[in-house]
Amino acid sequence: MYLAFYGLKKEPFHTTPDPNFLYLSPSHKEAMGAIIYGIERRKGFVAIYGEVGVGKTTIIRAYLEKTSDRKQKTVYILNPVLSFHGLLTDIFRSLDLVPSHDDSAEMVNQLQEALIQEYRSDSTVVLVIDEAQNMPVKTLEQLRLLSNLETSTDKLIQIVLIGQPELTTLLNHPTLKSLNQRIALRATIHPLQPKESQAYIEHRIALSSSTGAPLFTQGAMKLIIREAQGIPRRINILCDNALITGYGKQQKPVSINEVREILVDLDGSRSSYLVKWAVGVAVVILLAIGAFLLSPIFLPGNAGVSQVSLSERDSQKASATSSEKMSQESIGQLGEQSRPMASPGSEIDRSIPHTDRRGEGALMRTPVEKGIESAKSDGKIRDHTEAASKTSPVLPVTRAVREGDNLSQIANEAYGSSGRQYVEWLRRHNPEISDPDIILPGQKIVLPEYVKE
Repeated sequence: MYLAFYGLKKEPFHTTPDPNFLYLSPSHKEAMGAIIYGIERRKGFVAIYGEVGVGKTTIIRAYLEKTSDRKQKTVYILNPVLSFHGLLTDIFRSLDLVPSHDDSAEMVNQLQEALIQEYRSDSTVVLVIDEAQNMPVKTLEQLRLLSNLETSTDKLIQIVLIGQPELTTLLNHPTLKSLNQRIALRATIHPLQPKESQAYIEHRIALSSSTGAPLFTQGAMKLIIREAQGIPRRINILCDNALITGYGKQQKPVSINEVREILVDLDGSRSSYLVKWAVGVAVVILLAIGAFLLSPIFLPGNAGVSQVSLSERDSQKASATSSEKMSQESIGQLGEQSRPMASPGSEIDRSIPHTDRRGEGALMRTPVEKGIESAKSDGKIRDHTEAASKTSPVLPVTRAVREGDNLSQIANEAYGSSGRQYVEWLRRHNPEISDPDIILPGQKIVLPEYVKE
């Protein structure tokens, strides 16, 4: 959608693990080295750890893509919540083997014969188990049986366990002690440092840009890096949404304002901003009320705050003119509400300090309030919303996709109907959507005003 506007050949911030955009930080290089060495040297077990979104799957897929032309067969387990028999069934299916028995022990024997044939033809069989921290303990415990399939010098099947840090805790389970001891190589992928995060973003832009023009201002880049906390997947989500928002506002390069906007949308923190704003307003109001109530007792002066007691009436009457001038200056500086002052020689009525001289009980208006009212009556001040409506441009409305959304639901939410004409209207203005039932969480949907054709 925004490729031509930003001079891009392809989208630089896909959330899928695309090996073509592989960026190797020091810990990524270490993980890649462990995988290559462990498989090519037939070490048996390799374990790769890392937080969600740091690039574990990207690393293994990049390795498998580079070795696709070699004599290597890979069994990739995406859903590890399997029994040992279920795991063997998946392995047989991936290797195009038909089990001659349904018994797990017999299936292991048959698998060993097939692995020996692969070994004799100089072919390597690799078993990759992603999200291995979710595999049942009993299945993991029986997995060590596969590591017993070996020759006198080499393991017949190479097993790569990829998982979150919880995998370390799982492998330390007493029943998995034997399996844990069989792991020959381990590596941990860490979140990127700030400089590495910037290099990561620039790396992906360089691979996608046809002009070399920057996509983000320095302020926008720093905010993305800070909020992503070194997680590549989150960097991709923030950058992609910022580009969509920038495109909607025709902002090039993307500024820090667009990044702030998508952070509110993605984190759902708009309510927290409103709460903070409301608390701030409440504090200001309370301070104003406090100053208003205390104004008869405390009179601001140049040297601080001096108390005026009832016994000072005579001296107060004599200096009423200077007190009035001082009070007005204090109001102009501090923004406090005015209280009625007596003219020279008159008595100050302190029994009703906040009523007007006529005793009607009406709150006194400050000089600022009087000035505003006068300006409004003269037409010098227009209603804020009226002025804003005449000067503010109408910007495209966007909506972030949530988990489980589809285009029909969004059309119904935006236009009050999920009719075909509304769905087609959204697809026309969001050309990157090919299937209305398949939209990705975090994706930005442009919601233009519907015009009947």
